[in-house]
Amino acid sequence: MFVKSLSVVAVLLALVVGGLVIAAPVSDAEITDRQGHPGPAATPVLSARRFPGSIQGSVGDADLSASIDQYLNKVVGSTCVIVEQDGRVIFEHGLKDPLAPASTMKLATALAALDVLGPDATFTTRFVSTKQPKNGVLDGDLYVVGGGDALLTTAGYKTVFDDPDQFFEDFNALADTLKDAGVKEITGGIIGDDSRYDAVRWIPSWPTRYQIGGTVAPLSALIVNDGNTGYADTPNDATTNRKAGDSPLLFAQTLRTVLNSRGIKVSGGASTGRAPSDAKDVASFESVPMTKVLSEMITNSDNTTAELVLKEIGLQAKGQGTTSAGIDAAKESLTRQGFDLSGLIMLDGSGLDTNDRMTCALDLALVTAVSKNADLSAALPVGGRTGTLRKRMASTASTGRVRAKTGTLNGVNALTGFADTPQGNTLSFAFIHNGTDIRTTGVADGFTDRLMTYAKGPRINLLGPLPTK
Repeated sequence: MFVKSLSVVAVLLALVVGGLVIAAPVSDAEITDRQGHPGPAATPVLSARRFPGSIQGSVGDADLSASIDQYLNKVVGSTCVIVEQDGRVIFEHGLKDPLAPASTMKLATALAALDVLGPDATFTTRFVSTKQPKNGVLDGDLYVVGGGDALLTTAGYKTVFDDPDQFFEDFNALADTLKDAGVKEITGGIIGDDSRYDAVRWIPSWPTRYQIGGTVAPLSALIVNDGNTGYADTPNDATTNRKAGDSPLLFAQTLRTVLNSRGIKVSGGASTGRAPSDAKDVASFESVPMTKVLSEMITNSDNTTAELVLKEIGLQAKGQGTTSAGIDAAKESLTRQGFDLSGLIMLDGSGLDTNDRMTCALDLALVTAVSKNADLSAALPVGGRTGTLRKRMASTASTGRVRAKTGTLNGVNALTGFADTPQGNTLSFAFIHNGTDIRTTGVADGFTDRLMTYAKGPRINLLGPLPTK
């Protein structure tokens, strides 16, 4: 305690000598109340209340650094960390060491999408045919041309959501656009066209386990229920008979079922194919705006959404709806926005690739930029409350005080965002751990609990200047 007291005194003297505190007396006439009337100074000029941040920082920075160092010494594996307050670095470790970032990579995808596609961009699902309906009857096949919308969901599939509050787009609303267009009967079949993007369903470098665990859907520009089987005939019923299927075919089959159930007779079957070049629009369905799409992606760490957004970035910027084109365009966008991409290896848009790499410095820069968009900032999961942190940080010091993007893979646990401490400080941070620590996500959660101790002592608002009398 004696050493800390000396350090505080030293800071006070340094501030006075350095000219950061006004040394000359202040007369009562120089102090005014809220109505502009002169009043007496309630706080002496050289009071500690006039520079609370310096007092907290002089002791708090050292205490927090020591606490994090002690914590990292017990973590198994490789870790990078940075903690800042208002742009001032409090602690850093392995700052420029590229590590696998897992789903914090989605922050890069989100910022590139806002730049390349725009916040109001939408995904359009089009219904086209070589013949226009007459008296409500469409004579021939109806083609459904996918626009990359990843959020279309039936009631049956919604039951499997881990978070009951997860945002989705109602597949019935898409079907109703045909009813609104006056279509009452289709004499042909439903043909799904997903030619907007390439036909690569799984990125080749991904572990094959992703194809059976529901981690990500078979990628397609035309998709419903994350490309899962089990809902095409009974879309509103829950089922355990789920596995990755043929995304565009499942879409066509599900649409046929829903149309028939909603009074639009479809005589033919469901299949896939490319719409004829001379086909004309019958109806269309617009997704929610891009900002809402990206918000869902961030809150729920939606891998399928991230990958389809990346392909759309590639299509718009490079003319190719491919992952590789999307990566090139995203990196160009991030560079244009001023990010230092040193050490970045971006092999997908979701962070699922175990060979992705990112530094903590870039991770923090990305989440800081995301936080400047009100919608995306609000989408960051809250510890113990929402999204991918809903079941984490429960009944801990971090509950309700951490807003961060998560990143979780086998051997990877990352967290980057903001911590609102009980003492009234807001810390920004990035934490990436690669290794086999048995605490898994607890490694990152335990780190944020350390942040809650900053800075010990009175709340920052209690140290501020007193109001005038």
